[in-house]
Formats: sequence, structure tokens, C-alpha cells
Amino acid sequence: MRKFCENQFCHNPGAIVVPVSVDGPSDQQRTLCATCEESYSLGVQQGTLSRSKPTPSLDLFLRKKGFVIIGRNQGDASKHGAIEAWAYEGPLDFDKAQPVVFGVGSCIRDSIAALDEQLAARRTSKHEIGLPG
Repeated sequence: MRKFCENQFCHNPGAIVVPVSVDGPSDQQRTLCATCEESYSLGVQQGTLSRSKPTPSLDLFLRKKGFVIIGRNQGDASKHGAIEAWAYEGPLDFDKAQPVVFGVGSCIRDSIAALDEQLAARRTSKHEIGLPG
């Protein structure tokens, strides 16, 4: 186990070693802090499930403009949901990227669906994403 978390955006002490798929299933290992491990575990659990409905606006946004961050909602989860997803425009660099919209839900799938709806509403109001209206 390494001394620090191997997430490039985190500088916390390492807490646990997790399997990571690079060339094959679980072919490498990474050291993560407790916070990053929690997000990693949520992503692994949800990432193995198929989507219940397509997310065309989000898919197009990711191909053309930016990236998405998924994390726990630090506010009142009973009002807004436990998971939030943020869409950022620009390169994968928080100093240069700009937040665009966000969605919240009770699970990752719900927050992604809410994010897709926000991007679709933004697209129809501003025609920014480039899908036929």
C-alpha cells in the first residue's frame, strides 16, 4: 500500500488498496483514501448495471464538451437526494473547467437521469449541444 491516495486530485493519506481494471478485469491495484474509496465503490456497483434509459443529451455533452463528477450530496439528502452529478465544460482540469449543470437523486442512476434532463433543457433553450431541435 502506498502512503498517499493515488487519485491525482487528492492528497489524503492512503487507507485501502482496491482492484482496478486497466487491460483486464482487476489487473492492477491502487491505494485510495477513505473518501475516494467510497466514491470508487459506488461507481463500481453502479457501473456494472446497465442503464435503465438512454441519456442522449449527456452522451453528446461528454463526446463534445466535458466531463461529469459524481459524489455524495453534502446538503440535506432528504430534500434533494443522496447523490449529485455535476457536468463540467472544458478540459479535465478544475482550474480551467466550468460547471454547467447538476442533477441530484437517490442513487447514481437517478442523478445521471436528472443531469441528462438538465442538459436537454439547456439544449432546447440555448441550442448549445447541437442536437436537432
